[in-house]
Amino acid sequence: MNRRLHILLTRHRRLLAALLAAAAVILLASPDTDPQGTRPVIVARKALSGGSQIGSAEIAVVRVPAALVPDQALISVDKAAGQTLVADRSRGSILTEADLLSAPRAGPGRALTGVRLSDPSLLPMLRVGMVVTIVTVSDGSQAVVLARSAVIRAISHTSSQGSLAAGTEPVIVVSTDPQSAARIATQSSGQGVGVVME
Repeated sequence: MNRRLHILLTRHRRLLAALLAAAAVILLASPDTDPQGTRPVIVARKALSGGSQIGSAEIAVVRVPAALVPDQALISVDKAAGQTLVADRSRGSILTEADLLSAPRAGPGRALTGVRLSDPSLLPMLRVGMVVTIVTVSDGSQAVVLARSAVIRAISHTSSQGSLAAGTEPVIVVSTDPQSAARIATQSSGQGVGVVME
């Protein structure tokens, strides 16, 4: 039996060497993939709200089939904890780089603009990632649309009591096309504007 095995290995040693080399390349290219074909990812332990900071107790590392891992999936709790979510994520969702508001991002062909809201009561209803229409009132008391499909990228911080400091106006940062951004900037320098939630 041992002689037959020896002969078999001798005859096919080049093929076996090639197969072992290919396996080594695959393992080196995917160091996070285990023999069962799974990879570690960060998932939400519970439903998370857009605009909130991710707590380390709200996320966990689990292993899922490699074929189900999305691009830019997060694999480290330390990288996700403390970051701000761009939009709501449901319980069990795999978190990716695109879910994090590491810095306000306008996106290709877009511009960021600060908007001073004329009605502070709207602030609790707004969330990062929400799409809104920016409006103002003309001299003739007519509603004027400054920007449509503006995406909220950041919201002004509140005090520790959850309210804005006295005498201040709530500010949000929105991503729009450059022309709309120019209209908002010009209008906001004179007075606050309103938002219509879509």
